[in-house]
Amino acid sequence: MAARSTPPLPLALAQRLCTSAEMQAMDAYAIRRLGIPSLVLMENAAHHVARTVQSLVAPHSAAQGAAPATSRGPAGPIVVCCGRGNNGGDGYAAARLLVNMGLPAVVVALGPAASDDARHNARLWARFGETVDFSTQARKAGGLLRGAGVLVDALFGTGLQRPLEGGAARLVRAFNAAPALHKVAVDVPSGVDGDTGQVLGIAARCTHTVCIQVGKIGLYQHPGAEHAGQVNVVPISIPPRWPPRAPGTYLLTPEFARALRPARPRAGHKGTFGHLLAVCGSAGMAGAAVLCGLGALKAGTGLITMGVPRALRDRFVGLAPELMTLTAAGGDEEALDPPQLATLLAAARERSAVALGCGFGRRAGTLSFARAFVQRCALPLLIDADGLYGLDAALLRKRRGVTVLTPHPGELARLAGCSIGELNADRVGHARRLARAWGVVLVLKGAGTVIAAPDGTAFINPTGDEGLASGGTGDVLSGIVGGLLAQRLPALYAALLGVYVHGLARDLARPHIAGAAFSAGNLVAGINRALSALDEHPAAG
Repeated sequence: MAARSTPPLPLALAQRLCTSAEMQAMDAYAIRRLGIPSLVLMENAAHHVARTVQSLVAPHSAAQGAAPATSRGPAGPIVVCCGRGNNGGDGYAAARLLVNMGLPAVVVALGPAASDDARHNARLWARFGETVDFSTQARKAGGLLRGAGVLVDALFGTGLQRPLEGGAARLVRAFNAAPALHKVAVDVPSGVDGDTGQVLGIAARCTHTVCIQVGKIGLYQHPGAEHAGQVNVVPISIPPRWPPRAPGTYLLTPEFARALRPARPRAGHKGTFGHLLAVCGSAGMAGAAVLCGLGALKAGTGLITMGVPRALRDRFVGLAPELMTLTAAGGDEEALDPPQLATLLAAARERSAVALGCGFGRRAGTLSFARAFVQRCALPLLIDADGLYGLDAALLRKRRGVTVLTPHPGELARLAGCSIGELNADRVGHARRLARAWGVVLVLKGAGTVIAAPDGTAFINPTGDEGLASGGTGDVLSGIVGGLLAQRLPALYAALLGVYVHGLARDLARPHIAGAAFSAGNLVAGINRALSALDEHPAAG
């Protein structure tokens, strides 16, 4: 069943992302409908590329907008690698502007310019500096690449849909092997699929990417994000309110996350802030249940009841006295199973939301319990981890209540009937499709976590790093999101805010705790700081 009606999101506070096709539509809109000459758009893009390079080699002069003295330039020349299309045209124009700034620049070309605008800028560049054709002067071009102080990748950019091969692949290999300290991509690193982030054979590895007009989805999904380095999205005179295509894709921002926070009235009491039933745990995995409960507690949930097997009942007093426990008579003492179902369903009717699955285990009885609970519980329900293993697409479509799923790629691939490789090849596309098909809010965990709504709108989370890749951190996320659901946030709001805060807690700990040493306990301890940062510093994250 589709999620209940959600209030309009403050999307103006998020960063809009686009596909290659959408970027082409924007260009066409600006040129044909608004009458902005394509050469003006190219010059604007080149200006931002040149200013970025200038800031890397002479940051003081770039800040002042003045041309630096040549002696303050990079250790070697700035080598701009230009393709034959419009991305190459951006590169030719940027090289010309760099020379005007007093910086030494040379172009290494992947053959003659082929598009009208690229040819125009190549002809202009010929009056300013040297072009070395990689296809006919490979040795000289290789020497320039090895001696460059800064390299600029203006070979292909967005829209590439086939693996690089031949001379293009050789040039990218030489680009990657060169020791330049700074490597700047124009729009998208060549060889990266701008829609998915997948590498098409080989891709340029850059330290910075000057992304044109709107962020490209592939720059925020891995491995594309690793090739892009620091991404700076720059305007080129296309109006910000160009006609968008729905459903959209967005990057979460601190301002957006802050706007999703639930109200905390001063006169509120514990009932005001919701009551979560966390149906979790089994023998040997009590920790997962505890971490889920603590995540909900730190997210501001007023009351939390842990629906656990009887063997776990007394574990919580010393570990987390704030958490209440509920057990059912009969059935398996060490795991949840069908004889315990009626008690926990009755308890759910007295709560405001349920989080199910953390530390469940995969006993046959537990999977049967999970399936029956999901079918019969009408409350807002988060399902994670082993709770997902008893489910299928048909059951999810028929569910009566609001549903949030928080799988990792392996769990989602099993539910979707595809391989992990197929899923990871287009994380945003698959998450969008499955959220629509199942009528759920889908949180696909991993680097660049994707959150997809039942209408197909998708979001990418920029917070967090490899420090979250350890046992228990997903249980904490379930608690945070489940706790926000219990506080009566709409499901999509709860998922978006919960994922952002979860990653931000890691980001704020990074200066003090290395990724390899970061634990789920550190994450729980950091939730308060993350929420405070959103309140006190809107630019946090």
